[in-house]
Amino acid sequence: MLIRHSIIYLIGRIIPGTVGVITLAVFTRLLSIEQYGHYALIITTVGMFNTVFFQWLNLSLGRYLPVNEDQPDTILSTALIIYIGLILITGLLSAAVILFLNKTWLNFIVITLILSWAQSWFDLNLRISNSRLSPVLYGTLTSAKSLIAICAGVLFFFSGMGFYGILAGLFLALLFPTLRVIGYWRGFSFLYYNHDLACKFIRYGSPLTLTFMLIFIVDASDRFFIGWFNGANSVGIYAPAYDLAQQSIGMLMGIIHLAAFPLVLRALEEHGIETAEKQIKQNLVLLMGVALPATVGLVMLSTTIAPVVLGPQFSKEAGSIIPVISVAIFFSGIRSYYFDYSFQLSKIVWGQMWVVFWAALVNIALNLLWIPRYGLSGAAYATLAASVIALITSAVLGKKVFRLPPPHRDTYKIIVACIMMGACLQLLADWSGLIALILKIISGALVYIICCLILNIANVRSQLKNGLFSKKLYKPNNTKKN
Repeated sequence: MLIRHSIIYLIGRIIPGTVGVITLAVFTRLLSIEQYGHYALIITTVGMFNTVFFQWLNLSLGRYLPVNEDQPDTILSTALIIYIGLILITGLLSAAVILFLNKTWLNFIVITLILSWAQSWFDLNLRISNSRLSPVLYGTLTSAKSLIAICAGVLFFFSGMGFYGILAGLFLALLFPTLRVIGYWRGFSFLYYNHDLACKFIRYGSPLTLTFMLIFIVDASDRFFIGWFNGANSVGIYAPAYDLAQQSIGMLMGIIHLAAFPLVLRALEEHGIETAEKQIKQNLVLLMGVALPATVGLVMLSTTIAPVVLGPQFSKEAGSIIPVISVAIFFSGIRSYYFDYSFQLSKIVWGQMWVVFWAALVNIALNLLWIPRYGLSGAAYATLAASVIALITSAVLGKKVFRLPPPHRDTYKIIVACIMMGACLQLLADWSGLIALILKIISGALVYIICCLILNIANVRSQLKNGLFSKKLYKPNNTKKN
């Protein structure tokens, strides 16, 4: 089931992932460096706002909906009432903040608030699709969002709205696809609100608010520090490099998690720890098998990819940042989608808070020290250092609450295969241009696949043999020997 769901999620995310890269290519050519810097700061602030106020609700819903499918109207009604309450609270807080700030901040706050509400509503519907193991619907929603965002954004941009047209396109993209799943909420009623369930949501999710705020500091605060020290122009260069790595490596790791985590939850709830441990081992092999070659590829091909994907004014410095950010995102994904399972499965979510607390401190300190001295490279290495600290801390603390099974031996075989792939790409390092990029990707992928076959990772040879020949060789025998 893991492979099947992952493939479906992958198919569903190929469109938004591809469109995301195309969006980077288009927007870095439509917008100036300064405009893209402002765009990145708005999107980052929206992410921070959702992290603080709404993310805990999505996580709580994802934790309790899969194991309480017998009362969906109660769970969804309770979640929606909480969501409405959060909108009122954030609206009042924003209005109060506006009163004490200069009017030049008015547009920024209003745009950020509206996009945050739309983003949190979209995420809430996505969480339900994921919890109900509906990968096709999940892919439909994310694909529609990506396509509408770029199409509407470009249309509004050239219609005279300019920079604000791109933001308007994003707002439309967050709301319109959710009409497809409006049926989720047909059973809504204020009478279904369950106070005890709401308290469970709060107890499970509220500690995660601080946790995810700290994660946000590790993952995105560098943009604010860069803007503070060097201005929006530097943010405009740094953000596309970060987004390119996130759109590829981060997306792939997120796909595996979306398919894997609900299966782990169900295995633990229905069959116990032993079955859950087997599922976790399978998850890690698949996670490494997809994410590590993607990371190696992006690191080795960064100077070839940057000029092809990003606008010419963005690509030169971005090429040196992409490798560092790619490794940081890989470590962050391994921590989030493997080691942090200890805290989520044990329901001791405060452990995650301490993990990212120390990482956030390291990140802030290194950003303050390194950005003035080393510029954008300093921010990238600060993110990498914080990601490594978080991974190590999660591995150490997680053992005390829920001991994860040791990695399967196939995990180490994957590392060997990726080393061979990296060696191949190093031989082609001098090639440049679009055609060279395509040939490098094909060559690296072929070497990795051949190594997987030779090393028989995840018993791939037997699986291929069975898939190719089982129908010919299998002959049902219903007779019994006497």
